[in-house]
Amino acid sequence: MAFPQLPTRHRLSTKLLLLSVLWLVGAMVSIGFTLFLSWKLEGGAAAINDAGSLRMRTYRATTLLSQQAPQHLINEQILSFENTLNRLEQGDPSRPLFLPETPEVQALMEEIRGQWNKEILPFLHTPVAGNEQQVLREVDAFVARINTLVQLIETDNAHNTWLLRMFQIMLIGMATLGAISMMYLLYLVVIQPVGRLHQAMQRITQGDLTARVEIPSQDELGEMSLGFNRMTARLQELVQTMEAKVREKTSALEASNQQLSALYQVTTFLQRPSTLEEACTGFLRHVMTMTHAQAGVVRVYDGQRNKLDTVAQVNMPVALLQAPSCSTPNACDCNGAPLQDGLVLRPCQVEGLQHPTTFTIGSQQEILGAFTLFFPDHAEPTRATHQLLEALGNHLGVTIANTRLIASDRQLAVMEERNLMAQGLHDSIAQSLSFLNLQVQMLETALQEGQQEQANENLAFIRAGLQESYEDVRELLLNFRTRIQKEELEDAVHSLLMRFEKQTGMRANLSFTGDGVPLSPQQQLQIVFILQEALSNVRKHAQAHSVTVKLHNANDFTMTVLDDGRGIDLAEVQARRSSHVGLSIMQERAQRIHASIAIHAQSPCGTLVTLHLPAQHRATS
Repeated sequence: MAFPQLPTRHRLSTKLLLLSVLWLVGAMVSIGFTLFLSWKLEGGAAAINDAGSLRMRTYRATTLLSQQAPQHLINEQILSFENTLNRLEQGDPSRPLFLPETPEVQALMEEIRGQWNKEILPFLHTPVAGNEQQVLREVDAFVARINTLVQLIETDNAHNTWLLRMFQIMLIGMATLGAISMMYLLYLVVIQPVGRLHQAMQRITQGDLTARVEIPSQDELGEMSLGFNRMTARLQELVQTMEAKVREKTSALEASNQQLSALYQVTTFLQRPSTLEEACTGFLRHVMTMTHAQAGVVRVYDGQRNKLDTVAQVNMPVALLQAPSCSTPNACDCNGAPLQDGLVLRPCQVEGLQHPTTFTIGSQQEILGAFTLFFPDHAEPTRATHQLLEALGNHLGVTIANTRLIASDRQLAVMEERNLMAQGLHDSIAQSLSFLNLQVQMLETALQEGQQEQANENLAFIRAGLQESYEDVRELLLNFRTRIQKEELEDAVHSLLMRFEKQTGMRANLSFTGDGVPLSPQQQLQIVFILQEALSNVRKHAQAHSVTVKLHNANDFTMTVLDDGRGIDLAEVQARRSSHVGLSIMQERAQRIHASIAIHAQSPCGTLVTLHLPAQHRATS
């Protein structure tokens, strides 16, 4: 509520301004009168000083005359005397110097001027011999008048000094009285009303909302008092209804906190690694504890079978779990209430369980299933609880979707590894077994025909083929068992080359340069597999005496494998590319880590295999 505009005369600022102006006027008048008296005292002191100098100059001129001094010296004293006398009569504008304006002082000053001009000055200009004693008597009389003048000036200064002291005492009294008056007025106008307001505010802080203050005046403090009374009345009115609102808000806040706590607990539980059944069962128990449900069931939708499969249940009757009417998305009647709108189950009555309510389980706008809770009488969930359960159903849907994705990823990884195993078996053992099968057939024919030499040759081929197959199997088993941790690439390559030297008798050289960051375990594993395949090709086809492996780890990673064998025919490799499974495996493993492989024939002999991993793909593989 707005207050009306106060008249100027009623404002507190006007009252304080008036008091300040009165105080200022009184102080300025007092200071001005004090300065005036000080000025008169200073001028009187200067007049006493100059009047005293008249005596000195009179005696000095007389002395010079009696000593018959040069006339110009006497004239200097005469000039100084007249200048001083003129200053006393006329005043000095450069400094406070003036005679008191009393009749006695003015008359005496005229007598001194007349005697100087008529008696003293002529004698000093033209002295007469024989009358020195008369001149001295006149000089003494003249000096006596000057002394009288000095005494009159001193008497006037003493009077002014007394006036100054009296006025200063009066100023002290006025200041004391003014200060007391000002303090009393301030107490009445400001301090007392403010003190009442302060006391009333203290009562309010202590809980007494009945506190009121008197309205002392019609100024701003009066308006503050009136506003304070209105504020306390309004505050008292608000407090009377606030407790109910506080209880309501507190209840709502407690419910929100419980919902947030439940949401946190459920989401934390769902983030733990677990199977689908464990996740659904734990989810159902958390939800039932939160909502005080009697029983519950979680069903997951199988799109291929178009059925709802029960994944988890608590306190559910077996008959209801096995009911065929609750196994399809659009045929669950639950005692007569059909399921409609996709997987959204409507509340229904079940014998032994009251007030069932079903919520969807979804992820990214895809419905993955539903969970149903059964509540006792008068304990159905509120709208807020409904919203919370729907949100929790979405969290469960995300968990189910993630579980399915993880299972799919694992299946895909197994299929990829099986494919590589099949390729490795085909490239190594299958071809060897086919060769051995052919040699066995030739051995049977040779034995039947009695060709002992041919039989011995076939046996030798079979023995060599078995040894080669044995080496291939050992190499594949080693490949499957290989595990590389971070920063172990150099040790793994060194061990691989030592085993290669032992198995083949070839000399193997290793060079490891660069100070780049270590490769990831997946990158290291694939590089070791590629190196194994390259060394296997050297063992099988190169007919080499030595092999050199160089690994350079800088920004880019590069691996080279160089042998001194018979070299490779690239045209033949291209023509028989489909049968060279080992090269395909190397290419596939390189593509897994975003690397590239190049194979070149060296001059005059040997083969060079180069693997290159660019820096931009090191962290993405």
